[in-house]
Amino acid sequence: MAEIRSLRPGRTALALLGTAAATAPLAVLAAHAWGGPKAAAGAGLGAALATLSAVGGVYLTAWAMPRPQNVFFGALVGGILARMVLFCGAVALLVTATDLPPAAFIAGLFVYYGICQVLEIRALHRWRGAAGTGLNPERPSKP
Repeated sequence: MAEIRSLRPGRTALALLGTAAATAPLAVLAAHAWGGPKAAAGAGLGAALATLSAVGGVYLTAWAMPRPQNVFFGALVGGILARMVLFCGAVALLVTATDLPPAAFIAGLFVYYGICQVLEIRALHRWRGAAGTGLNPERPSKP
């Protein structure tokens, strides 16, 4: 656990959640103006799913960073596949089980996914320096 704490995934998770919370009222208001209350609910659900997915990705990356390269790559590919399955399942569930408009859900999902990816990539660049400080001698920070 000391390895994960040194990478500070909680700080990045708080940045993700804070960014989502700060922009959510404007996003829901815009979706409501565009398509009404159902569109606002759909966009909000998409944004929440993307944000929670990004928080999970941050913790998975923090867990995998100090490990050997094959474990890191497995976690990276597994995380991408898990997100794809989660997003496709959520869209299928939304279409079949609710009367929310799928376009608003997908728009909220993609917009927040993009925002969260930028924050995740910034965290990875910060963590790259921590990876070279002796957390894992099998993974040198420079090729």
